[in-house]
Amino acid sequence: MPDIDIKFDGLDEAKEGMKRIADAMPGSVYAGVVDACKLIQKQAQTVHLAGVTLTPRSHFLQGSVKMDVVTNGKQVVGRVGSRMAYAAIHEFGSGGLPGGVITIRPNKAKYLHFFIGGKEVFTKLARVPIPRREWLLKSFQDVLPQIEEIFGRKIELTLNSYSTGYFNG
Repeated sequence: MPDIDIKFDGLDEAKEGMKRIADAMPGSVYAGVVDACKLIQKQAQTVHLAGVTLTPRSHFLQGSVKMDVVTNGKQVVGRVGSRMAYAAIHEFGSGGLPGGVITIRPNKAKYLHFFIGGKEVFTKLARVPIPRREWLLKSFQDVLPQIEEIFGRKIELTLNSYSTGYFNG
């Protein structure tokens, strides 16, 4: 049987192009996560915490929404949220708490003061259920199509910028 000898021209260049793409991809992913977190943060602050899901009173929760992106080896983690004590109660509600309620006490006054059914109430504490008001989840869901586009563009730019012509037609 005759020996067949096959040679590939440009194989070294193709390997080098693949290496450049692999080296550049973590930076592209990081940039994509940063952009995605910024979108979610903006949506939360300007839509869901601006009256669509929650009606702002003091705007403290709106102003407290922050984003953070960290890397741990090959992993990139983006976080958007608030450290305000009541941010999680609004997001998840009180249903998972013992009794399904939270206890509210006055901060500055001696009594809480509110109206129920037209009747004025003064009390030292109130145990009330808090419904879910998913301001953060809804913000993510609203911008998910844009996030998918961001990652698609980042990957495409990386492939086009670092390939040697073998991978982009």
